[in-house]
Order: sequence, then C-alpha cells, then structure tokens
Amino acid sequence: MEEVRDKVHDWTLELINEGKVLQGLILMLSTWNFAYFRYHIKDFDLSGFEKTINECDFDYFKDKNFEEMDFNDEELKERIIKIYRQLSSFKGVKFVGATKVMYFLCPKVFIMWDGKIIKHYKVKTAPGGYVEFMKKMQEMYKKRMFEKLEKSVSIPRAIDIYNLSKYSMPKFFDK
Repeated sequence: MEEVRDKVHDWTLELINEGKVLQGLILMLSTWNFAYFRYHIKDFDLSGFEKTINECDFDYFKDKNFEEMDFNDEELKERIIKIYRQLSSFKGVKFVGATKVMYFLCPKVFIMWDGKIIKHYKVKTAPGGYVEFMKKMQEMYKKRMFEKLEKSVSIPRAIDIYNLSKYSMPKFFDK
C-alpha cells in the first residue's frame, strides 16, 4: 500500500486517540476525501462539523465490533442510518467522507467505501444502502470470500484494504 496513505491513516487515529478528534478528521478529509473536500475548504463549517460529530451516537458503537454486529437488527440499522444521514448531508463530507469519519471514530465497526467500491457492490449511497453494504461485507467475511485479508489491522480496515486493492486503487497495490 502507498506509504503516505498508511501514515495519514495512523496519524488520524493517533490524533483522535489523543482527544484531537476534529484535527484528526480534518487531516483525513483533506487527504482521503480531497476530491470533494477541496471544493468546500473555504466555507467548511468547523464548529458545525464538530457539533454534528458530537450529536452522532458513536458511544453506542465503542465496545462493538463488525464481526458480531447484527445488521438485521432494526435499532442498530436506525442508529447507523441516523449517523450516516447526519454526516453525509454535511457540506464537504458527503457519502464517501461520511463512511471515513464513521470508520475513524469506530475503527472496529465501520468500513469505508468510495465511488468505485459502491459501483462494484451495486449499492446505493442512501443511508439504507450503507447498511446493506455493511451487511454484505459481513456476509462475505463470514463466508471467507475475501482473499488474504491483512491480519495486522481491524477486520473493517482489512476489508477496506482488500476493496481498495481490487476496485479503487489496484495500481498502488501491484508489486
């Protein structure tokens, strides 16, 4: 994988773990979500973004992990949909950035996506589509359909790396 990309991932998690959540997320959005974020950097509402993050119920997911979640559970689906809707409607974040924010705030639960991953799995960018994506990823994981998942990272990150290497950025993973 591309070395700088890995470092941004690690730096973002370090900043968040040090309590610098806003700084970590802005670092990530300005690098990993730059295709959209760059158009809104001048008018990005930092205080509104921080307020949105604080209003999202990430605490519910802190002690959970992707492998054990029941994506058919209506309460769980509604919680995910509510967070995704709040984040994806924020100017400068949208649907790709929303999943990245969700992942970095709960890296053992959420999986990131991008346009190419969305297209490959034929899911919708609507909030319910993200839940369906998560459910599909879990089903594929449980059926061992992902080849050679990275073992030194969380399962959601390993699936993300797999999807990046196959669908989003295969040239960066060619050896």
